[in-house]
Amino acid sequence: MASYTESLIHKGSESFFDFSCFTCQENDRNTEADFYCEECSKFYCSKCVKHHNYLYKKHAILDKKNISQWPETDVSEQEICQEHKKEKLTGFCEDHSQLICHACHVHNHQ
Repeated sequence: MASYTESLIHKGSESFFDFSCFTCQENDRNTEADFYCEECSKFYCSKCVKHHNYLYKKHAILDKKNISQWPETDVSEQEICQEHKKEKLTGFCEDHSQLICHACHVHNHQ
């Protein structure tokens, strides 16, 4: 369960946020969310929320002043390897600038 603070976990040069922007994640960018849309059930950064608000004018957007109304997230999910779903991220590959698990290290990042 994530706390409702603006915590930021640093691992190498990669950052994990309690709330990450959905649209940025879909486009392989890592950006902290500043807004939550209750109708879409998605988080948005300041840039992406402008596009969302243009398309969905009647959706209720909650900013960080209302963060207590945002759903709780499980930060531990962000610590799982995207390629090896059962493995936790345990290291950082400086050659590829990415977080890796033990399996990634053995197979792809020696």
